[in-house]
Amino acid sequence: MNKNLALTVMIFLTTLTLAACAPRVTSPTILSPEEGAAYAAEVDEIVENMLVGLSNKDWAMYSRDFHKALLTEMEGNFQEEYDETIAVYGAYQSKTLDHVETRGKQQVTIYHAVFENNPNVTISVYFGINDRAHLIQGYATDFK
Repeated sequence: MNKNLALTVMIFLTTLTLAACAPRVTSPTILSPEEGAAYAAEVDEIVENMLVGLSNKDWAMYSRDFHKALLTEMEGNFQEEYDETIAVYGAYQSKTLDHVETRGKQQVTIYHAVFENNPNVTISVYFGINDRAHLIQGYATDFK
């Protein structure tokens, strides 16, 4: 009987230990419209600059506010990014803020964008949550 109790306690303690070490998965937290608008006001020119730079095939403008890691990653892929985006969907025309959310250690601004040949594009731009310089850490486009 003592062996069964000891085994049960060991299994229980092992389970607790493993659960404590498991990674935490958190859902994004959507900022209030006021907080989102305030944050977007800080980064709007940066996002606009990136999109206009891509549309104009201007590497310096496009990458001006990239985080070092993204800059390194995208430097050799700029032509491909242009070919897959602007050459297909046309020139970038405008964007409107949908919302801003916090995902882990990043603030994500989510926009609805209009391109010459596609008026229904979602763009998510990632910034470090504590990065006062607002360097772009990444972005994703969803062309519908």
